[in-house]
Amino acid sequence: MLVRIVMELEDVPGQLLKALEPISRFGGNIQSIMHQRERKTPLGRVPVMLVFEVGERARLNRILAALRARGVRITQLGEREGAVRATALLIGHIIHTDIRDTIERLNALKGARVSDLSLAMGEPGQESAARMTITADDERRVNLALSNLQRIADRKKLLMITSLEAG
Repeated sequence: MLVRIVMELEDVPGQLLKALEPISRFGGNIQSIMHQRERKTPLGRVPVMLVFEVGERARLNRILAALRARGVRITQLGEREGAVRATALLIGHIIHTDIRDTIERLNALKGARVSDLSLAMGEPGQESAARMTITADDERRVNLALSNLQRIADRKKLLMITSLEAG
């Protein structure tokens, strides 16, 4: 199952590692981490969103218990049995055209979100490449997200390449 968890961590060294260790120990496979240090909570903590795969509910329950025992504050938890994924490659001035804006636009779609992003940066002023994985509730929503990403890429003058299976 695919699990999305949002937690609040203290803004001190070692807190992220403290949260990741139980996921690894109980067989979770981390897909993505989004650390939002600039958006601290009212308690002065850092919101962190993790997406990971775990084999069965019993392992997830062990992970959650271990996180809580370590004092990790979990604010959101969601899981999906059969999420659909698609991957796209973006090439161009990705950073200069605001990759965060692109991600936020896709994440605003109901039932779809960017679950992984890998960025290869060129020399300053040169083009870069990003591999973006979109996870959605179903095939229709992943195709809608890919269509939206294509429109965004066109507006930002980015080349978008998807696999033959996508879209």
